[in-house]
Parts: sequence; C-alpha cells; structure tokens
Amino acid sequence: MLDDVIKVPRTDAVYNMHGYLTKVPVRAIVPFIEEHCPAGGTVADIFAGSGMTAIAARMSNRNAIVSDISALGQHICKGYLTEVNGDEFSRIAHDIADRSLEDVGTLYKTVRASDNAEVTLIRTIWSYTYQCATCKGEINYYYAFKTAKWDSKKMVCPHCSAAFSKKNATWIGEEPVLVVVKGENGKQVEQPINKTDQRNISQAQRSNILDIIPNSAITPNREMYRRSALKKWNLTETRLFFSPRNATTLFDLWSRINAVQDERIKKKLLFAFTAILPRASKRYQWSHKAPLNAANQNYYIAPVFFEWNIYELFLRKVSAVLKSDAMIFEKNTSGSNQEYITCSAHNLEHIADNSIDYVFTDPPFGSNIYYADMNLFQEAWINTQTNDENEAVIRTAGGKQNKESQSDRYYQLLSNAFREAYRILKPNGKCSIVFGNSKGEVWSIAQKAIKDAGFTGAPDSIKILDKGQRSVKGLNSGTEKVCTLDLIVTVTKRATDTNIELSSMNESELIRTSIDAMSLSEELSVSHIYVEVLRKGIARNLNIADIDMHDVLVELESRGIKVNPENGKLMWQKKEAA
Repeated sequence: MLDDVIKVPRTDAVYNMHGYLTKVPVRAIVPFIEEHCPAGGTVADIFAGSGMTAIAARMSNRNAIVSDISALGQHICKGYLTEVNGDEFSRIAHDIADRSLEDVGTLYKTVRASDNAEVTLIRTIWSYTYQCATCKGEINYYYAFKTAKWDSKKMVCPHCSAAFSKKNATWIGEEPVLVVVKGENGKQVEQPINKTDQRNISQAQRSNILDIIPNSAITPNREMYRRSALKKWNLTETRLFFSPRNATTLFDLWSRINAVQDERIKKKLLFAFTAILPRASKRYQWSHKAPLNAANQNYYIAPVFFEWNIYELFLRKVSAVLKSDAMIFEKNTSGSNQEYITCSAHNLEHIADNSIDYVFTDPPFGSNIYYADMNLFQEAWINTQTNDENEAVIRTAGGKQNKESQSDRYYQLLSNAFREAYRILKPNGKCSIVFGNSKGEVWSIAQKAIKDAGFTGAPDSIKILDKGQRSVKGLNSGTEKVCTLDLIVTVTKRATDTNIELSSMNESELIRTSIDAMSLSEELSVSHIYVEVLRKGIARNLNIADIDMHDVLVELESRGIKVNPENGKLMWQKKEAA
C-alpha cells in the first residue's frame, strides 16, 4: 500500500450540504490546521472556494482569513458559518414551504394510476425527441433506449428501424414520459404521464415565468459557452435550464425567503435555496439504474433528465442545514473568528506581512474547471457575479500560441499568489498546497510557482489525498486519463532558504523505479500510481513537466496490467495457456 495517504470520503454532513466544485472535505483540513497552526492562531486560504478552510478553522477553534474571487464561494462559506437557532430556522422554512404549496404547489398534483387518488408527484422524467436522419420520423430517446434494453449502441428508429445516434439525428424538443409517485404501499412507483400532468405542465408553459426569474447570460467569451456548445443548444442563459413549472416554484420560494426579516435566518435560507438549484434544473441526469446527479462541471442536459419536485429538494436541504450546523458548531468554539474576503490571490493587501501562522490552500487545476463560468448558475439568484479577470485557469480557445500565453498567465497568477502567501506567513510558518491534475505540464507550473515565490527548500511533506466516491468519469480514470487523487505539498517559509534548482530527469526511470517500490494490488487505481510517481519526483526536486498519466499507463501495460473499466482499478491480464 501507499505511504502517507489521507483517505477522507466526501460523505459528511458539511460536504454534502452545498455543492461546489473540487471541495476538500473539512475532516481532511482539520488535522493540518491542528498540527501547523497554534491554538488561538490564524490560518489563511488564498484560494478559498466555498470556504472549507474557514469552516475547518471554526471546528478547530482557530481564526481564519480566507479569500477568493468567487462571489458564490463567499455566499456558501457565510451560509455555513451563520449560526442560527435550529428550531426557529426549521419553523420558518416549513412555514414558507407550506404557504408556497398553497399558492403554486398544485402544479405538482397528479392522479395515481393504481387507485385514481390525487397525490403529489415526486419527480417527472423527461426525454429529448429527435428526427430520424433516414425517414424523418420522430424518435423519443427514452423509449428507443428502453426498447434497446438500455444499450445506446443498439438503438433504432421505431419507424424505419435504421440505427439511431444522437450525432446524426436532428434534435426536435423535449417531452415528459413518466412521473414518479408514492404508491399505495408507500413505495415509489413510475407511471405514464396523464391528463392532469399535461394540464399542469401546459399551465406553467403558458406563463412568462422564464422572463421573470433571476438570470445570467453565458456569453461567447466564456470558456463554457464553447465547451458546452451552448449556442448550438440555445442555452446561452441560465434561466433556460429550468422547466417553467420548477421556475415558478423556485421564484415563489425565493421571493418569500427574501421577505424574511431576520437577516441571519434569511442568509441561511438562501444558502439552502442555492444548494438545490443544480438538481432543481434540467441538469439533473436520469439513469435507468440510479440518478446521476446534476452535471456540475459543465452546462450539459442529458437526453433523459429529471424535473424534481422543488419542495422535496428544499425541505431536504433544510434538514441538511441542521446536520451540517451540528457538525460545525459541535464544540461551540465561538471565541474564534473567520472572515471571507472577495479578492484575487495575487493581491492580499488586507493581510499584513508576517501575520499568518499557517496557509492551507487549494488552487484551481489548470484547464480542468472554470469556476466563474459555472458559478453564474447560482449567482443570478443572489444578485452578484464573480469577476473572472484574475481567475487562475488556463483557457483553451485560440490554438497553440494562445495556449502557451495562457500557460504563462496561469504561472504568473500562481507565482504571484504564492508570493503573497510567503509574504503574509510568519517566519518558519508552513504552507500546505492541495493540487491535482493529469498533466505533468500543469504540475510543473505549480511546482515552479511555489519555488519562485520563495519556498525554495525541499517540501516538508507530500501527502496523497483520496476523497473516495469517484464520479462516473473518474471511475474510468485509466482510460479517460482523469486523475482522481490530489497531492498536499507542505513547505516552510525559512528565514535563510537555499535556492535549489529543479533537476532534469529520466521520466521512464522515475516511473519505473516508483512502481518497483510500490506494492501493487487490485485496490489501487492508475491515479494512485500517477500521484506516487509525482510525489517522489517532487520530493527529489525533479522537474516533472513531462510526466503525464498516459506515461504511467504505458508502463503498467508493459507489465501486463490494465485498467478495470467497471471501477477504474488495476487488473492483471490473464496469460494465455501455452
């Protein structure tokens, strides 16, 4: 097994309360704070995201000054750290939901097929419809998929039996196919759309609600405009990702929440409200096995998606708030103070020189995720927007020359940010940096930025962070070359530091010797091997720019080891009998 692996699953009450891309679980941060920040001291996070470091500081009875350009991140962090009376919060939330149900909740009424009883639906399943490229007949994706026994490669047109693929067909629109209700025995059952469903859907569609709800344009200059092909799908505004029925309910709840007089309760309610928005939209993917959750890293609507009952989502989050609060405020350490400032990491003018005991930070991962673009979806509802001018990402549009320019820009942003971290740290203070990527080039940029900021000695420690519970894409990390593990590199601000130049290396030798030193098993993934190679390279102060996950795959395959497509873990090829 690997040494120095920190395994903290993404399943605790705080992590699950509100979504934000690439969060580090607070239980992974708390031990670092308790080890490197003295009691009563102050920790900083200069790429704070949703503020997990501030929350971990609160749980550890330390002060925190965290910052990020993310307006949504600040909203989420303040929501977590706003302490309210749980009983009062729950009472007001349920009262708002009850009054909203009376006014617009009838849109979720349906008739149960088994006994003709009027019930409230739990969710509706919608399907895209396409025009067959061969006969021009209409194809309902869900029914074609079902007929093919859930094998998309065997789908055919129901009219002419020609092979069907989304790529060659013309998208027509969307239509509801099933609703899920609670059956007479209390278990959830699916039933076909009926006249009541059609009437309620039509009523919502006839309204002008999509012209009224809070909205943000996703403009052509946004990276996700191109990556998610938003112009092609006519999805260039966040409002277009909501069904009229769910938009009606969301707007009603949002209006009632904003009318709450108690500012702390209102802040906590808006925190719960923004947490449901991805699932409340068409981005909540359906699967014949289980829901796949919302597509959080892009603006994707699957060909079969859920329209969930908003009240169920909201009241679930109300309960989740209470569980999260119980975890955060368990020790009742109210003597500490945590602050979230919106600013760029390269300019921390609000923090004095040599004033911070410890820095724990998780910078963006190169060109993997565009936080500011994805934040638009929820920021529309809190009437704010992230200024992405200084977002530390590598933009990919514009060809090789622009990519090189973007890499330089990314390096400058990171190195300037780490210089600020170096400046604000007290002498001998430590800085832990979480980082993950599948490209050695991006790792090398971060490695060089840390060194050039002044942290020129060898790292004090390099630990592997395994957050478990990989995404569907992450499960196939071996074939899609997506790294599902992070490294946490801890360095020290030394009074007299030695500038150690990065050494050149033989990539193949490092990969080979690193794998030789490991105890390989079917419990490990390619990501485990890859980050262990990087860890050894960084520890030896080697330039790791030319090491990608693909190189690790090649070495493993030369040893007869492949990737299990079911779970992304290692599997040994069976030797053919002689």
